[in-house]
Amino acid sequence: MDYDPFQDYIPDGPFKQHEEAIGADRVVVKLAGELDMLLSPSVAGRLHEIAEDGNDVVVDLSDARFIDSTMLEAFVTAQKDLEAHHHALAVVAPGAYARRTFELTGLRDVLRVSGTRDEALTRLGS
Repeated sequence: MDYDPFQDYIPDGPFKQHEEAIGADRVVVKLAGELDMLLSPSVAGRLHEIAEDGNDVVVDLSDARFIDSTMLEAFVTAQKDLEAHHHALAVVAPGAYARRTFELTGLRDVLRVSGTRDEALTRLGS
């Protein structure tokens, strides 16, 4: 069967979350699968805890297949929390679906959306 580009936009698989500390004051939160309203409260709560702990955050959406508006709201709220603690948030969105989601919502620059983790880590300082 030929490649069907619409398959890139169809959610599959369960939600997964993994965290990785980068140095003393940065945390990468990798979110995979379908990011929807059922998960946004727990993700928002965790991002709030990280902000209170005094860390910068990179949200890695490399394996995200669906992102709804409640999750986008959680990211914006987390950024505000982080800024109040003099820290920042950046998002890794290399896939077509995730990248387009941030472009269409006007959040690409607001959330420092990058194509790679290294780029996102660099943008935390800007």
